[in-house]
Amino acid sequence: MKKAIIFDLDGTLLNTIDDLKNAVNHVLILHNWPQRTTEQIRQAIGNGVAKLVERSLPQQATKNEYLLALHEFRLYYSEHYDENTHPYQDIIQLIKKLKNDGFLLAVCTNKTQLVAEKLIHHFFNNSFDFIQGDQTDVPKKPAPNMIDRILQFLQIKRNEALYIGDTDVDRQTALNSQLDYFIVSYGYRTQKELGVLCPDSEIIDTVKKLYSCIKK
Repeated sequence: MKKAIIFDLDGTLLNTIDDLKNAVNHVLILHNWPQRTTEQIRQAIGNGVAKLVERSLPQQATKNEYLLALHEFRLYYSEHYDENTHPYQDIIQLIKKLKNDGFLLAVCTNKTQLVAEKLIHHFFNNSFDFIQGDQTDVPKKPAPNMIDRILQFLQIKRNEALYIGDTDVDRQTALNSQLDYFIVSYGYRTQKELGVLCPDSEIIDTVKKLYSCIKK
């Protein structure tokens, strides 16, 4: 029986794509670079904001331009991170059910620590026991270090935790951390994409089905 459920944030708990796109395009407009579509942003998400910005800049951008763009992105996003962001359908009810069932709940995300904390507290109050975001001294997912910190804080063993995410980065995080996991297809990767990117993974298409699978 699992004691803890560890969730990815973007594309699993919250739909953040519009605010991420707006922040990217704000930077691109500042530099007179072509803007990115929602689809392009969707494809670029998964390895943190530094990679998102890198993948969104034109190929001719220099290292200094990239560093400036990343700084500008972080400034803008820190003030506009919640304007269009919202929980996926039935997610709030899922979290309440899991909490009532006695599970420990944690978040493991490549989003910056401060923004992750603000979003989780805003949408989920005090439902989560631990939030692990991007910090300078902790390697990002898919490295296992973030998961290790969560397990240590919750004082549980690896076989007592279940990881839930929506991308191949999440699959690799779970494998690197030796955790059982589910991948959801209602987030930033389609069922077809996940079939290729996450072979031999159980892919779940709705939050209601996710609860049933957790409770098996």
